[in-house]
Amino acid sequence: MSRRIRPQAGFTLVELLIVVGMIGALAAIAIPNFMSYQARSRRAEAYVNVRAIASAQKSYFAEKSIYHDSGNAYPASAGLSTVKQTWDADSQASFNALGWKPEGPVIYAYESNTTDNCGGCPLCFTITAYGDADSDSLTSAVMYVQPNVAGGVTSVCGAKLLGLGTPTRKHGSAPVYNEVEVNRQTDEF
Repeated sequence: MSRRIRPQAGFTLVELLIVVGMIGALAAIAIPNFMSYQARSRRAEAYVNVRAIASAQKSYFAEKSIYHDSGNAYPASAGLSTVKQTWDADSQASFNALGWKPEGPVIYAYESNTTDNCGGCPLCFTITAYGDADSDSLTSAVMYVQPNVAGGVTSVCGAKLLGLGTPTRKHGSAPVYNEVEVNRQTDEF
């Protein structure tokens, strides 16, 4: 009886290198897209909270005929990071009059500007959320701008924009009012 030797089954080195190269190419495409997706989901916090603060501002105005000014950005300890910050007592004190508080820790620092930064004008406000949702050490701002409309003329106090300018649409230059929008003059990712 003679034994038959079967050829070894398996992959050649060239086949393995091709597979590894293909996996590397797919990873090079997928990882940046995943990182961008994470940053956009972190930015969603700012959209939700800025919209809620704007709603609270309008309710406050309906009762008191003036908008609320939070002063500094809160939480003041929030640096540029993707690490969530605790909504501390100073932060809560600043927004107490509006009756607004975020649900849990926040990535962004929030600020509402009105009369204190515009010579006492109570007819418009700006809400800004500052953060670094994509971890590139550049400030990103999500804003809501409520202009003063009098006699068909729309005006915004530049001091309330804190040097950022009015937000615009992604592919346009017209200012965006009464909506939450990313300020394109900051890090947009």
